[in-house]
Amino acid sequence: MKRYILSLITAAAMLCAQAQTEVLKINLGDTIVTYKVADIQEMTFDTVEEQADTTLFHSFNGYITVTTAYFTDTYYGSNAWLGVFKTSEDEYLVTFSDPTWGDAFFGHVQIGQALSAEGTIKMFDRHSGGYKNYDCTLSGPMTTPVITVPGVMGGTSITFHVDEPPVDPELYVTAGQHKGGVTVMVGGQFGPYTQTDITYGIEDNGDGTINVVIPGFQLSGTVMGDLTLGAYTVSNVAYDAERGAYYRDYSADGLTFHLTAVNNGATTMDNDYDFTRLGTIEVKATEAGGVSVVNTFQPGAMPFPVESVFEGNIE
Repeated sequence: MKRYILSLITAAAMLCAQAQTEVLKINLGDTIVTYKVADIQEMTFDTVEEQADTTLFHSFNGYITVTTAYFTDTYYGSNAWLGVFKTSEDEYLVTFSDPTWGDAFFGHVQIGQALSAEGTIKMFDRHSGGYKNYDCTLSGPMTTPVITVPGVMGGTSITFHVDEPPVDPELYVTAGQHKGGVTVMVGGQFGPYTQTDITYGIEDNGDGTINVVIPGFQLSGTVMGDLTLGAYTVSNVAYDAERGAYYRDYSADGLTFHLTAVNNGATTMDNDYDFTRLGTIEVKATEAGGVSVVNTFQPGAMPFPVESVFEGNIE
């Protein structure tokens, strides 16, 4: 009987030993997490770098002007934003955002009399139809910082102005080469005659005036026959507040252009003609960021006035 009882005690002790399971308890402060040791395949201890706390140090709303290899100091609206952030480690970060020119980020910004940093800017690339990141630098004073992007349009400089635009934004048209189409009416009733794939040039003189470079082009089947109109440039076109557009009467500027007309195989006009009877030009910015150019002229003794309307966007 004693031997039987001893066997039961031994068996019970073995069952208790088999029932015990080693566990790993981790106290996280407000929670205790328990893992079975047998289920743990591997334990590693890594160092996680904590992000420094970041607070907005200063923010600015303003307008921007842009210079590239194709145009200079061109106004691009007053919807730009610049933010300066300070981390808990006393480092500065700068972010920039504009609806047209994209979003930029600069880390480890040196702040003194002038800003200095390297970063990236994310822009929409219309050729690929997607967004691309470009290396850029930040420089200049905080009130007019300059973002330089070497890899865009032959080198691009975006100047942020911490202020309201100095004049009515409608004054600004984008300088550069604008590609589009022109529609021509002769005598107010003949036409319209059209020419597509044509490029007008807008030059910024830096004094509030622009030059309009009108290209030569051809019009077929007009009331005067097949026309070839030569190129010419109307200079110093100033902003007219009443018209809400750049405007100039250039009939007294001494300009000429070459005009050729061929009607039923016969050349009826082939000479240089002036605009002393009529020559006006009106330029407006379009919502798409391009230009509209209305040019009304009457070459030499031609009996009919001509009105050409060009609409295009910068190339």
